[in-house]
Amino acid sequence: MPTDTVYGLVAALDSPEGVAALYALKGRPRAQPSQVLVYSAALLAEALAPLDPRTRAAAAALLPGPVTCLVPDPAGRFAAAGGDAPGAVGLRAPRMHGPIADLGLFLVATSANEPGEPDPGRLDDVPARLRAGAAAELDLGAVPGTPSAVVDLREVAGGGPARLVRPGPEPGAVEAAIAAAGVPLVRPV
Repeated sequence: MPTDTVYGLVAALDSPEGVAALYALKGRPRAQPSQVLVYSAALLAEALAPLDPRTRAAAAALLPGPVTCLVPDPAGRFAAAGGDAPGAVGLRAPRMHGPIADLGLFLVATSANEPGEPDPGRLDDVPARLRAGAAAELDLGAVPGTPSAVVDLREVAGGGPARLVRPGPEPGAVEAAIAAAGVPLVRPV
């Protein structure tokens, strides 16, 4: 399935069998977290609603867009994607248009590549083994092929900074959005 950055493997969050199949197909250890992917504005609002106001404002400044926000998940709503890191989730809401933007499912997602291999910018770039193991494919043409930025917002509620974990395709936009939300951004050393 495409995002605004790369193609990914997805499974419905509420399908334990689907999530298990996703991890098995990717060869990803269950201890390793995956992201929760949302396409619809309504689901994004629902996912952000339980967050404290400061964290919610910072995440809303970045999403939708080419960013994964690490945010608290104290109720464990997204635990199926949490791996060995319960209480947090990597929330991703791609900036998409057309019918896909109305998809009303929370999805567990990971990039559709072999570990350590390039991120796919086209469906044809997804390895044949992964494509053969998928129940369905959605081809929306080429996307940039650069993975999303990752911004850790887990300290923001207590007055801490946002932490840039991975710069992604639009580092300047990430910094400007976080600054506009009134949250300092710490870059990796």
